Amino acid sequence: MRTIKELQARLNPKNSFEQRYNIEADDKIHLLYVSPKLNATGYYRSIIPALEINKSITHKAIITSIETNDFSRKLSDFVNQLDERLIAWADYIIFPPLFSDVTYLIQAIKTLNPAVQLVMDLDRNYFAVPVSIPLSRKLTNDKLKCLENNLGLMDMVIVANEALQKFLQRFIDDRLENAHTFVQYLPVLVSRYGYEEMPPLTRNASDKLRVGFIKPTEEDLLSLKEVLFKMRAALKDKIQFVCLGKPHSSKEGDLLLEEIDCEIHDSVSFLDYFEKLNNLQLDIVLLPAKDGLFNRHQNSKLFLELSVFGIPVVASIHHPAKAFIKDGETGFIASEVPEWLDIITTISNEDVEYKSLLSSFIVKSIWKSHSYSLTNIENLKDTFI
Repeated sequence: MRTIKELQARLNPKNSFEQRYNIEADDKIHLLYVSPKLNATGYYRSIIPALEINKSITHKAIITSIETNDFSRKLSDFVNQLDERLIAWADYIIFPPLFSDVTYLIQAIKTLNPAVQLVMDLDRNYFAVPVSIPLSRKLTNDKLKCLENNLGLMDMVIVANEALQKFLQRFIDDRLENAHTFVQYLPVLVSRYGYEEMPPLTRNASDKLRVGFIKPTEEDLLSLKEVLFKMRAALKDKIQFVCLGKPHSSKEGDLLLEEIDCEIHDSVSFLDYFEKLNNLQLDIVLLPAKDGLFNRHQNSKLFLELSVFGIPVVASIHHPAKAFIKDGETGFIASEVPEWLDIITTISNEDVEYKSLLSSFIVKSIWKSHSYSLTNIENLKDTFI
């Protein structure tokens, strides 16, 4: 994270425009990323793509600012970052999801730079957030209506899930008859920038199999209730459940974690997240998911993060990670209760050499196929032509 911390410090509004930005004339294609937050979405969808595409000789990216993770803030809070010089410089302006009326802002941008292409990166399906997720309480009908209207103001929307791409294109075409918005799929990829100064991968040295959950929703966690009880009964003292970021407002979820004797760790800031994930020394992570539009339209970042640390996952057939897993090689896919139990029991009985080989293969596979390789950077560049 060293490069990202240095970038955030350089983009401090207290610095002069010249200290923050380099807009010297060149013949490159210019991408302007507007105010990403320092959370998973901002990191994967704006900060890392900007840093990676700047390695090319054809494209140049500028980030206006890196903001703290605060859902309640409106884009209008960051308008001072959209300097006229940056708008005139940009060929593409990439916004985060916009939940307030930005019609006049868009008109002003188009007046200053009629040729600029406007892009919104939509990190999830906000129109299908289950009521069990706290985010749903913040998504009022007015906010969702503003988001819908703002989609129609864009030239392009980029998403990290192919099913969401198809859904959103139909959504826009059906509801916004005057819009000419194109929806493009850009996958989440891992980058070396997030792992700078990371200590060596840590491994579980105990005699217990450490089985993890990472920020599960209440609904998804409870979908594994029978599986978890049977795992505990079958493996007894050979297993230790570990949860990073337990579900919100979940008495039933809390009781379940207590009954399976789960080791609970509070969520941490994104800057500390990778180090925390490493320090948990997990042998395997369960990715439960109930069938539904929201889960089908999620991205695969958690699978990628765990794979970077060589931690195999067992994913529900309803989890989007299913599309990226080679079952039995880079992870496991389970549906019925016996499948979950069989996978965990098998892993617990394997020797250290097998677990080490599996972990090494997962790490190599993820950097080969899901990182900013030359091919994947070319695909990113081809989106902005």
